[in-house]
Amino acid sequence: MDATQDAAQERAADARFDDVMVEEAELREKQRMLARRFSWSVAWIVPLVTLIVGIWLTSAGTIEGLNDLGDGTFEATYRVVWPAGLVLLGVGALGVVAAAITTAVVTTDR
Repeated sequence: MDATQDAAQERAADARFDDVMVEEAELREKQRMLARRFSWSVAWIVPLVTLIVGIWLTSAGTIEGLNDLGDGTFEATYRVVWPAGLVLLGVGALGVVAAAITTAVVTTDR
């Protein structure tokens, strides 16, 4: 009787061990999937936002700032922002192209 009880306890312990290993593997896979989704989101959102800001700054050209001098008078200060807009436009375009190429390479079946 002891041999069958020991064997049954061993099988139960092995089953619990296997269940724990499966749960840990599933948890690691979920963590990898979340990290992958986060990295792809960042890889697409940052270049798109940069591209949009670059278009806006390039089209604006200059930004006016008003300084209050008192007595209802203001001094206007103009800042030229189109060069920064061109830089951001280029960086955003390159980032979108890089993300698109990376997505195409990674998702292509070999």
